[in-house]
Amino acid sequence: MYGEFLALVASFCTALSSVMATKAMRDTEADTANLVLTGSQTLVLTLLLVRGLPELDLMGLFWFGVAGICASFMGRLLTLRSYKEIGVSTSSAIVGTSPLVVAILAILFLGEPLVVPVIAGALLVVCGIVLINMKGGTFSFKLGSIYLPLGGSALFAVSNILRKMGTNLLPDPVLGAQFSTLAGLVAFVAYLGATNRLGKIEINRGNVSWLVGSGIVNAIAWIALTLSISLGRVSVMTAIVYSYPLFSVILAKMFLSDSEELTKYTVAGAVLIVLGVVLVSLLG
Repeated sequence: MYGEFLALVASFCTALSSVMATKAMRDTEADTANLVLTGSQTLVLTLLLVRGLPELDLMGLFWFGVAGICASFMGRLLTLRSYKEIGVSTSSAIVGTSPLVVAILAILFLGEPLVVPVIAGALLVVCGIVLINMKGGTFSFKLGSIYLPLGGSALFAVSNILRKMGTNLLPDPVLGAQFSTLAGLVAFVAYLGATNRLGKIEINRGNVSWLVGSGIVNAIAWIALTLSISLGRVSVMTAIVYSYPLFSVILAKMFLSDSEELTKYTVAGAVLIVLGVVLVSLLG
């Protein structure tokens, strides 16, 4: 159960990081938020490597690097923009479909078995996430912006598959998380330069502490995520990690003044998420 516990740690830290980033982005654009968040996360993970490097595997580093480009560059950029345009709760609900994508990809490309509890648990988690975001009996979002969280969901799913391939060759969670984040940061800076966006980066001193804090918390999440994936099946661990909207609802009420009121949909969604996590953890 150690892997499952680490996945829960990653889930909580992901939720906390998302809420902190959302609070900061009230006066900050997504590009700036992503640069500060990813930069601070990379710095923290790099400092942790002073303990020494393990024996390197170039192919393992390659998979970690591609995973980082998918997640900390493209996936995170789409997700941060969706937080700003749609809201953290609704965006999290759509991004939360990622466990289903991971389960399918793991079965197709990693040879993981098609275990009914994993699929059922992932479905419960997704249904719970959707219920949490029901407003007035309907699931409401800006249709024109739905591609943002959907794209993020697909990219995070692909990155977890690639991260699992990396841990199979290079089972060092800190190095894996650091190299993934570094690759994402380099790709993002290159993107900003190629699109002439570097000059538009404006740091809001009032919000930078929230973004730096978000990056530090996300560094912990990535270490826990990478280690949990190395210890168990990627479909199981991802299903647990993507229960983070349950934590997001609670943390949003603590940090965001405009969070939703507690409703019957929120309670029902929370129950489904917990059931999904238990099902995956005990029977997956």
